[in-house]
Amino acid sequence: MEKTGQSFLGAVDMTGLVMVSAGITLANIVYPKNRGESAVAAPGFLINMGFGTFVEAAYPFMFSDRIVFGGAILSAGVAGTLVGLFGIRGTAYVPSPMAPFLSNHAVSFVIAMLAGLVCAFLFTLYANRRYKKLNPDGGDAGPA
Repeated sequence: MEKTGQSFLGAVDMTGLVMVSAGITLANIVYPKNRGESAVAAPGFLINMGFGTFVEAAYPFMFSDRIVFGGAILSAGVAGTLVGLFGIRGTAYVPSPMAPFLSNHAVSFVIAMLAGLVCAFLFTLYANRRYKKLNPDGGDAGPA
């Protein structure tokens, strides 16, 4: 990336890390497991979208749920596969809406970005709905 401004690994970074993290945090904003998780997820989502970095924002959600963790791996695999199939070269560490314009195939890059985000969002949404179904009190009840 240093010489050309874009690379295969830069595209994988944006689609498979940044966008997957954004999908996980977005799902926790829209449908959190517990009260307060939305407030924890929002800054991470905004930083991922605004700066193209801070994938660590998804770690608390990934490490606390196997479905979210596995979903993140599968989502990154889907996004990375699309990057490879389309021959995309791009970059990360830029605002997510700008990244496609800094790639060699803008439309394909948007498709790969959305695939990573939507897949991770759906896996996380499923995991959070499942958790709430198994824990009707939402896990917020605390000691009686």
